[in-house]
Amino acid sequence: MEQTLKALEFNRIRDVLVSLAVSEEGRVRLAALAPAKSAEWVRLELSRVEEVRGFLDRGGGLSSGGLKDPRPILEKVSVVGSVLSAEELLELLFHLRVQHTTRRVLDRERQNMPLIHKLARDLNPAPDLENRLEKVITPEAAIRDNATPELSRLRRLLAQQQNNIRIKLARILPRLAKQGILRDETFSLRDGRYVLPVRSDAMSRIKGIIHDRSSTGGTLFVEPTSLIDLGNEIRSLELAERDEVRRILAQLSDEIRVYHEQLRVNQDVMTDLDCLWAKGRLAEKLDCCVPEVIEGNSINILGARHPLLVLAGEREVVPLTLELGREATTLVISGPNAGGKSVALKCVGLICVMTACGLHVPALPGTAVPLFDDVQADIGDQQSISDDLSTFTAHVVKLKKILETADSRSLVLIDEIGVGTDPQEGSSLSVAVLEKLTRRGTLTIVTTHHGALKAFAHSTDGCVNGSMEFDLETFKPTYRFHANIPGSSYALHIARRAGLPNDLIARAREALGGERSRVEDLITSLSEKVRSYESLLVDEEQKTTTQKELEEAYLEKLKQLKTREKELKRRAREEAEKLLMEARRTVEAVVKEIREKDASHEVIKRSHQRIEALKHEIDGKLETSIVGDESLKPAPDGHVPKRRPPGDGGRRARPIRGKKPDVGDKVRMDDTEAVGEVTALSSRGDRVCVVVGAVQLWVPADRVTVVKPQATEAKPVRTGVVKRPDVPLELDIRGMRREEALRKVESYLYDGAAAGRESLGIIHGKGTGVLSHSVREQLARHPVVKSFRFGKYGEGDYGITVVKLKSAS
Repeated sequence: MEQTLKALEFNRIRDVLVSLAVSEEGRVRLAALAPAKSAEWVRLELSRVEEVRGFLDRGGGLSSGGLKDPRPILEKVSVVGSVLSAEELLELLFHLRVQHTTRRVLDRERQNMPLIHKLARDLNPAPDLENRLEKVITPEAAIRDNATPELSRLRRLLAQQQNNIRIKLARILPRLAKQGILRDETFSLRDGRYVLPVRSDAMSRIKGIIHDRSSTGGTLFVEPTSLIDLGNEIRSLELAERDEVRRILAQLSDEIRVYHEQLRVNQDVMTDLDCLWAKGRLAEKLDCCVPEVIEGNSINILGARHPLLVLAGEREVVPLTLELGREATTLVISGPNAGGKSVALKCVGLICVMTACGLHVPALPGTAVPLFDDVQADIGDQQSISDDLSTFTAHVVKLKKILETADSRSLVLIDEIGVGTDPQEGSSLSVAVLEKLTRRGTLTIVTTHHGALKAFAHSTDGCVNGSMEFDLETFKPTYRFHANIPGSSYALHIARRAGLPNDLIARAREALGGERSRVEDLITSLSEKVRSYESLLVDEEQKTTTQKELEEAYLEKLKQLKTREKELKRRAREEAEKLLMEARRTVEAVVKEIREKDASHEVIKRSHQRIEALKHEIDGKLETSIVGDESLKPAPDGHVPKRRPPGDGGRRARPIRGKKPDVGDKVRMDDTEAVGEVTALSSRGDRVCVVVGAVQLWVPADRVTVVKPQATEAKPVRTGVVKRPDVPLELDIRGMRREEALRKVESYLYDGAAAGRESLGIIHGKGTGVLSHSVREQLARHPVVKSFRFGKYGEGDYGITVVKLKSAS
């Protein structure tokens, strides 16, 4: 297996993974990462990594970087009587703090990371031990003065005696320096004793003990007799302090020894978490998905990108989609040199190996692979001078090993099978090998240039051809894979492009043989047709998608208009009832006044004025209640017309009999009575593109009628009608700075509310989570926001926030 992993360059994936770990033990474990055999473990590990990715997307993180491996310290303290140093105690304190913080974070994220929380159930911090160490050890790895009362007393006495000796030194230094006995007016320490720099030729003039001398011998470092007693007292206190510190360290070591097993288990859990976090970070770097682990012996790889090419980031990686195992177990890939055959082979192998290692894969959701009992790869030149193996011999030795072990639970990948010897003999040998592997049901993928193998794959049950595309216009490979079609090597085309003489190319074709030449031309022609058909298919799918989106937009707009119409009618009805009530009260008041005042001319005049004022008030309120809906405006006689179809200019457009619709014609759609303009025709002329307002629709040509609108008088533009903003369904703020993004979101929310939208989408990406957090804080206090949530699976997960707006009513 290790040879296979090396051939697939999986070691480079592991190197990147190791660099993403923060603990030494995590790096060691990831450096030995290998495919697992248990599907249950792999599925669980993939789910755990998915929880980690969600945590990272929310801006979370665990920090244990810079910490040394604590295992040597734990092994040392496990021995009874061993004493840890202050530096070792400080290192353990750092680990205890990280474990404590990690426990709090995992408990807080329990609902979001249930599998990680369960994995870390044995992570039990020791807060009592942590507090004990913090009270004793300083950040500089020293014992605090107040660690014990005895240590505090000894250090206080020591400081007093050191101060006393410095006072005494300050008295005698000037006198001795004035007498010329000292080299300079300073003092220093030698082996813990206070000494003076005495000139060697003046030693007879001072009494004391010599502790050292300079390299030249010109200066002697002498402890004066008058300082010896004080020096002895200081030395005695220092020894007592040292013993007390050692006693404290021994006591702490004994306390830690009680926690030894718990700390070891904690460290194992922290290593597990470090490995999972490294896998999550790798999945982020590669923009991976969670592969499905399936039973059986088939693979379905969707949009896979070679992980090493993604990490290199030098160019856009062409995705690979490949299915094998359901109808055929053997795939023969052919195509030009440097066309991507070997890359495709390694990509398939890496996707399967990464899945078995519990890693997410750089592919699209829906990618599904089984766990193989054995993965064998023969990729690259295996020749060896020391073992006296040629390229072909090494190739045959590898084939022998494959045939000895491969079965229906194996994946076999062979690059350039049968190469390095006579083409006919190599092809014959390759056919025999593939026949045997196919009969066993071994999932096998090989690359080749041999035409005999292409023919074998075409005519043999359980085998299928595949090819890598080559662009004859640019004479460059496109790296796109085509299933069920053999590929050409394009050797003669490339030779002509490279400038070889035409007569030489013609002779080569003649030597190739007419039948072989026709086959290669047929393959080339077939590849070009497939490429052309695929381009047409993509265009048609885009048109279909666009049409579907427009139809959905039209139906949504129609729904909104109907809802708006009902609301306007309801409001108009309520307003009318209110106006009738007001009118009734006014008329009753006028009648009452006429009766009470005997209908004088002045009273009747005032009554007419009040009724006229009421009429103007009613007209104004009717105008206000229907503003924005021109089709519902009352006619001069008070009649409210039925809603007119949109786009008919206010009058019924007259049909033009017998005229086929053409670009620029005004047409009425028979189903909706809406009038619009034809902007495009289908290639067969059976469908037309009609634009009605801001909506564009493709409809059958026999369901529209060409019309000639009647001339209409220019009408003044109604004032007070506010045009609703055209608000997109989603706002993308990725790459923006925080302040700019929040301004965009603010405007977007108000525009969405003004447009009557029920929900909006804000794409902020996953990244560090800072932008996502800021946006969600803004949404939490915004007046038009009813609720919000992260996107569901398939909507964008944690990279998008879906906002539900409050109703305008």
